[in-house]
Amino acid sequence: MSFFEVFKGELKLVVTDVALMLTVIGGVLLYSFLYPQPYVKQSVTNLPVSIVDYDRSEKSRALIYKLRATPQIDIVRYDMSKEDALKAIVADEIKGVIIIPAHFSRDLSLGHSPTVALGVDNSYFLIYGALMEATLKSVMQEAGGAKAAKLLIKQTPMSAVKDQLTPFSLNDISLFNRYGSYIQYVIPAVFVLILQQTLLIGMGILGGGINERMKKGIKGYYIHAKVWQMMLSRYIIFGTLFFIHMLYYFGFSFSFFGVTQLADMASLISFGVLFLTASISLGIVLGALFREREIATPVILFSSLPLVFSAGFVWPIESIPKFVYDIALLFPSTTAIQGFLKLNQLGAPLSALGTNSLILLTQTVIYTILGYYFMKKNQKAYNGKI
Repeated sequence: MSFFEVFKGELKLVVTDVALMLTVIGGVLLYSFLYPQPYVKQSVTNLPVSIVDYDRSEKSRALIYKLRATPQIDIVRYDMSKEDALKAIVADEIKGVIIIPAHFSRDLSLGHSPTVALGVDNSYFLIYGALMEATLKSVMQEAGGAKAAKLLIKQTPMSAVKDQLTPFSLNDISLFNRYGSYIQYVIPAVFVLILQQTLLIGMGILGGGINERMKKGIKGYYIHAKVWQMMLSRYIIFGTLFFIHMLYYFGFSFSFFGVTQLADMASLISFGVLFLTASISLGIVLGALFREREIATPVILFSSLPLVFSAGFVWPIESIPKFVYDIALLFPSTTAIQGFLKLNQLGAPLSALGTNSLILLTQTVIYTILGYYFMKKNQKAYNGKI
C-alpha cells in the first residue's frame, strides 16, 4: 500500500468525522472568542457596593467621596446595618460592603487607628482584589490627610510633613503588563493549552475510532498499512491544521484582544513547530491506547484544569510540589507555556529557550517511539485474530 493511499485514508477519516472536525476546528475558533470574554475590559471596574456608615461625620463622608472616586467601586446602596448589607450580598445585589465604624472621625483626630471593615463576595478573586485595593487606597489617603493636618497644627514644615507621610518614593514601571491586565496574564498561556488539548482530543478520537473499527472487524487501510505511513500522515494533517491555528491564535487573536507580542515571527514559528510535533507525538500515543473514540474527550478534558494550575503561570513553579510539576512536564503544554511566555511576552531571544526546546525534542522522540510500538501492537493483535 502506497503512502498516498494511506494519507488519503487518514484524511478521509478526519474530514468525515463530525465530532473530530467540530473539536479541531469549531472548538479552536469558539475558544478563541469565548475564553477571553471575562477579561476583555482588562481590569475590574464599577463593582456595586453598599456603604454602612456608623459614624456619619464629615470625615466619613470624605472617605465615601474618595471611595466613589475610585474606578473599581460603584456605591449603589447605603444600608443602616451590616446585616442588611450582607443580605444584599447573599441576594447578589452587590459585590461588597464597606463598614465605617462609629467614632471613625474621633479616632483619626486622636491619632488612633480605626478599623474600616470590608466584606466581599470572595467567589471571584478578581472582585476581591479590586475592592480590597480601592478601599485600602481610599482609607490610607483619608488617614494620611488627618495625620498631615495634625502635623501642620504643630507648625511642622510642609517638607517634613511630606517626608513623614511618604518616607520613600515608589516609581512603578510595568515592563510587560502595563495595565495589570488579566488578558496579558491569562490568555497567552491558556491559548497554548487549548491548542494542545483540542489536538489531543482530535487525535484521540481518530486513533480510538480506528481501534474500535478493528475490534468490530471493520476492514480498512489501517489493517495492512505501514505504521510509519499512518504516523507521517497524522503529522502532516494535524501539523498543517494546527500550524494554521497557532498562527491564528498568536497573530489575529493576540492583536484583536491587545495581547503583547514581542517575539519575531521566525522564533515564534521555530518554537511553535517543536511544540506541535511533541503534541502530535503524544496524540499518536493516546490514540493508540484509547480502545474507543468516546474515551478521548472526557479523559483529556479532565486533565485540562490540573495542567493549568501545574504549568507554573497561575501558581509559581517554586510553590508547586516537585512530583506534581514533574508529572505536568510529561505534557508538551507545560514546557511550551513557559517558553512562549518568555519568547512572546517577555521578549527573550530563541537562544534563551534551550532547555525548553530540548524537553520538547525529547518528548517528540520518546512519544514517537511509543506511538509506533503501540500502533504496531494493535495491528498485530487484530491480524492475529483473522
